[in-house]
Amino acid sequence: MQNKFVLKNSIEIFSLIIVLLFSAFNSKAQEFKIIAAEDGSPLPFATIMNLTQKDIVSANVNGVVSLYLQNDDSISVSYVGYKTNSFVYLSNASTTIRLSKQTDILPPITIVECKKMKKEKIKNKDAVKWITNPSGIPSSFTGITWCKDWTNNIGALRLNSDKENTMLSSFSFWLLKGYRGPESAIKAPLIIRFYDVSDSLLPGNLIAENPIFYYPQKTGKQTLHLDSLHLNIPPNGIYVSLQCVMNEEYAWKETIHFADSVKSIYKDSVYTFYGGRIEGMWTKQSELAMFSTFKNKWIRSSGLKTTYGMYCTLKYEAVLKYCAD
Repeated sequence: MQNKFVLKNSIEIFSLIIVLLFSAFNSKAQEFKIIAAEDGSPLPFATIMNLTQKDIVSANVNGVVSLYLQNDDSISVSYVGYKTNSFVYLSNASTTIRLSKQTDILPPITIVECKKMKKEKIKNKDAVKWITNPSGIPSSFTGITWCKDWTNNIGALRLNSDKENTMLSSFSFWLLKGYRGPESAIKAPLIIRFYDVSDSLLPGNLIAENPIFYYPQKTGKQTLHLDSLHLNIPPNGIYVSLQCVMNEEYAWKETIHFADSVKSIYKDSVYTFYGGRIEGMWTKQSELAMFSTFKNKWIRSSGLKTTYGMYCTLKYEAVLKYCAD
């Protein structure tokens, strides 16, 4: 009886291995080119997702991307400011993907001309690097990193102004090397976008139609000079979002050790990371929102509040311009 049980289990395991091997051999890398439907121009760093296999990849600067696929995989292709294209993959499908523009982008607003403009520098209010949890252990928020296996891959920071007709002149954040990543990874391009603030205090409509592609060259303070964009800050504030380009050119591997409550290592997992790390802090203000590409929604920043009354945020500095008349 025992031999029959062992034989049955062995057959089931062998069958499972055959199925997995068959799936692996049938997965193949498929190259796509993602373009704008209106004029055929490439959409740099567009996002393509395999929803079936939970895989996500960024296109290159020419809108070209390669992704491992099997027939009947569900695919979603997105680019902010354009309508998402979702389809079921078949090997004979077209390799050119066209995305159409959305119409819900806010029209540009120009500040009324005045004789004299004043500047105001703002940064995180009451932000600290370390907090002490109820157990007396100091804790820091590491900031934002980009990982292939994590679903929240866009962070957005909310800025406010108590003055009318205020323009965002510059925005600064701090870029650090990944804890175990190579120095070269910090040169991964970042995609910067600007949104108004919705009634639920989440990123709403795009304010600027075209994103900024920022290419870091070194760690430390990164400053975006934005005067040419004429970014007027709406009454509820403005969100600045940061997203790293997630393709293999900027990828690196890291083994993470997980521990149980008695600090016994019970699992090692290898993750694929991209780019550097945006420095984080703690604050009493609810400033940070995260976007899940797979769920296609923003997460309320209040959900990032710790049990000891502080929120996760990013270290930033901004220069605002407003009319002094």
